[in-house]
Amino acid sequence: MKGDNAKKLKKTKTIISIIAWVIALTAVWQFTGKTITEGRTLAYISGARQTLIAHRGFSALYPQNTVPAFIAAAENGFDGYEFDVHTTKDGVWVVIHNDDIDAMTNGTGNVADYTYEELMRFNIDAGNGIENYPDLKIPTLEEALSVCDEYDIFPVIEIKSCDSSYFPGLLAGIYSHSLQDKAIIISFTMEYLEEIRALDGNIEMSYLSSKLTRDDVDKCVSLGNCGIDINIYKFFKMTGAIKYAQDKGLKCVSWTIDHPLFADISHWIGIDNITTNRIRHK
Repeated sequence: MKGDNAKKLKKTKTIISIIAWVIALTAVWQFTGKTITEGRTLAYISGARQTLIAHRGFSALYPQNTVPAFIAAAENGFDGYEFDVHTTKDGVWVVIHNDDIDAMTNGTGNVADYTYEELMRFNIDAGNGIENYPDLKIPTLEEALSVCDEYDIFPVIEIKSCDSSYFPGLLAGIYSHSLQDKAIIISFTMEYLEEIRALDGNIEMSYLSSKLTRDDVDKCVSLGNCGIDINIYKFFKMTGAIKYAQDKGLKCVSWTIDHPLFADISHWIGIDNITTNRIRHK
């Protein structure tokens, strides 16, 4: 038995080494520009069409989690775009990645400590292409969903730290744009997904994880219409749980994939929905 395990470990290490060398050898020509098309993937060449979700909008070229990034994602052929939401002190859902505003704006402090009106005093001053967008503000959930509505693209809404008592407002925003059959709510916090499901029995959800377990999969199954969204770079630590999820019929998404090789790896393991900063359809 020990010999078999040693052989499996050696095989796994060999595969990882080969992948690492391929990445190293292809990195120069693959990353000569900020974006690439799916035409560089073997999956596309073989006739597969992967669902491409723009990570924080088209963040390779535009400031992440902003209206320009969302519009660019829609206009560049992405199937959907992902964005992060928090609640302000007065219960407004706003789009920003971190708990605080330090990294992305000319202000400091936690989102939850400001009212929405107070947040509007600050400008976004970081991100790709920010020099083209003076006076850019932190967008609201409403603004992010309006772009989805206008361009007929689906939103992937990641719930970060928040006051869950405002979940009815989050859902109301989705309903107001008739996006309840398109929107996907995702989170690393299973309890948030459970609370959302208690309020809405049908909306699609997905559990984010870098260390997925069979217990996590069972919880997703019990929630209904809840898939998994996994860190592809931790795949070897979760192979059993991922296969278990696929056997249970759960939708599987992988993140954040910016190299064609990892897009192909996702395809080979049966995951054709990927979140990406830079791989686009056209």
